[in-house]
Amino acid sequence: MKAAYDPAKINEVLSRLGIQMKKDRGGFWIDNTYGIRHAPPFRHGKPEAGLWFRTRGCGHDRIGGCVMCDYGAGPDSITPDEMVNSVRQGLETLPKNLYHLLVSPLGSFLDEWEVPKVARLGILQLMNNTYYESFSFESRAETINDSVVSECCSHLSHRPLKVYVGLESANPWISKYCINKALSLDVFEQGISTLSKHNVQSVSNVILGTPFLSPNEQIQDAVQSVLWAFSRGTTECCLFPTHVKKWTSLVWLYQMGLYSPPTLWSYVEVLRLLGPDACSKIELSWYSTHKYQDPNLVLSPTTCHQCYETVIHHLDRFDETADFEFILKLVNLECSCKDLWRNELTAPQSDTILNRMINAYELIGNRLLHSWWDVNRDNVLQKLTIDAEAYSWIR
Repeated sequence: MKAAYDPAKINEVLSRLGIQMKKDRGGFWIDNTYGIRHAPPFRHGKPEAGLWFRTRGCGHDRIGGCVMCDYGAGPDSITPDEMVNSVRQGLETLPKNLYHLLVSPLGSFLDEWEVPKVARLGILQLMNNTYYESFSFESRAETINDSVVSECCSHLSHRPLKVYVGLESANPWISKYCINKALSLDVFEQGISTLSKHNVQSVSNVILGTPFLSPNEQIQDAVQSVLWAFSRGTTECCLFPTHVKKWTSLVWLYQMGLYSPPTLWSYVEVLRLLGPDACSKIELSWYSTHKYQDPNLVLSPTTCHQCYETVIHHLDRFDETADFEFILKLVNLECSCKDLWRNELTAPQSDTILNRMINAYELIGNRLLHSWWDVNRDNVLQKLTIDAEAYSWIR
């Protein structure tokens, strides 16, 4: 069985970079079969937790994956019974008073290449045997269809279910050439529509901090992507600021001086621009290293030491209450690091996005891809340029 991704959308340069970065990957899933994350304070005042279980990993990860992703991979030999037992063991460690539980593999719950049907059904049965009121999991859009969604709903006794679906960016050029997402927007829309038809909530994951974009462009792309997802019927959006993590393409770009994470002021600016109506359907994620302890972290979005705790406090309070007043408090908060951020936003760019991309690809090709780059360079850069013509603000 093939992994669920569209090979036509693959970016060979970023895929080859990702493969090189992952070839000596270690990490959590070498020694652990499940992972638990509690994230107090609780979102909207309700206790929840996440349980991840070991699989062979995301199919897209095998061919390089998205530039920022470090979800990792387990052995190919892992069996369906082992996956079910991992979830069973994880559930035994969780409190009984949770409102919501996310249970997800390293990639896509509905991808039978990663989670065979027998494992999926066994895990759904374990979830249904709990007293938790609602559930969620993550899966790529390509894996979502009527039969599998209907099956999940029936095995969970039609309790509330939501599915996180990776969008990252609604701009196809950025998705392919900056993120290596390998996503068809038509397939994404169909997946969201299918979930809606079965009364399953959809959560579109959107990132802030796409590499090769300026801070202003990163903000613009995140806002446009969230609004696009809502216009296509997604129930919520989950907004992620990017982090630099080990064994990812981003860590190499960071080491080469081509990348740094966005500041939390950019994160606040996205929320400000979206406004209270859209933000009432926004889930905040990965804005605080207090909440998400990850040994793979190299560099995270932040502010200066003087205002950091205040910024995190207001973001926490917004995440708890969905009260936009906490975002407005951040909009009105002044700090010297915020002045530096404003200056960076308004500074003229010395080059276009397209030229920045070409220069970055040249560096990747010359440093890492060698003979392959010598043969394919002209075709890669020509395709990059031609595809950019479809998106006027790219140039």
